[in-house]
Amino acid sequence: MAHRLDAVLGAKHLIENLAGASSTLAAVQTVRAEPDGHTLFLGSNVSQVIAPSMLKLSYDPLTALAPISQVTTSSSLVAVSAGYGVKNWAEFLAKAKRERDGVFYGTSNVGFQIPAVQISRIAGIKLVNVPFKGGAETVTAVLGGNIPMIIGTPPTILPHVNSGALVALCATSAERSSVMPDIPGANEVGLKGMDSVGWFGVFAPVKTPLSTITQLHAAIQSVIADKSLLQALGREGLEPRGSASPEAFASFQKKEYEESTAIIREAGLAAN
Repeated sequence: MAHRLDAVLGAKHLIENLAGASSTLAAVQTVRAEPDGHTLFLGSNVSQVIAPSMLKLSYDPLTALAPISQVTTSSSLVAVSAGYGVKNWAEFLAKAKRERDGVFYGTSNVGFQIPAVQISRIAGIKLVNVPFKGGAETVTAVLGGNIPMIIGTPPTILPHVNSGALVALCATSAERSSVMPDIPGANEVGLKGMDSVGWFGVFAPVKTPLSTITQLHAAIQSVIADKSLLQALGREGLEPRGSASPEAFASFQKKEYEESTAIIREAGLAAN
């Protein structure tokens, strides 16, 4: 996306990957940057919604950064090992209800625990989280028979579904995802009201001029309409999704923050 923005805005975009604390360290760098439109932050529901609900941050994610536009959305995938002995969601649900100690599932960050909480409540089953440091480590545990279930990203799980080692049960989005059209969405398997998706969006320092924010928003909308970008994002399990306006994106983030915070606090979720 950054490379495509080069041509639209006539400026070279340099990408600096700053890992740590669910990307909040990168967010801090943007908060402190000059509000001139030359420093942008690619944030996500993890950095802007989930982490602020669980970590003590030096900034307010809802006020210290100016939302420009959402750029992608992504559904997580729920799967079990082939050895668990079920072929679809209906069979899994029947078996899960018989598990006295619950079904143990692996995750690589708290973002995947949120749909698990929703599944537990809606389906009336007990799911027990087993945290891992990364998606590959989680998959290895499921393939090795240490735990039966995983909730993670499509690129992490789908190769093993295609090989027959894992059985895909459903997506965490309400409807089917274009990235995995053969896998039913949450509504389709009876998880009515569930729509747990991840997202990425672009932010700027809060005092960036409105004219600059408007220009960047328009540029981003033109870039994510590029069909070639659709294919590139699809390989990463992402779907392009823009925002009608910076204000619409700000409202979306606020709603996501309030809903996720309520789930995290009520369920007592902790960072992996």
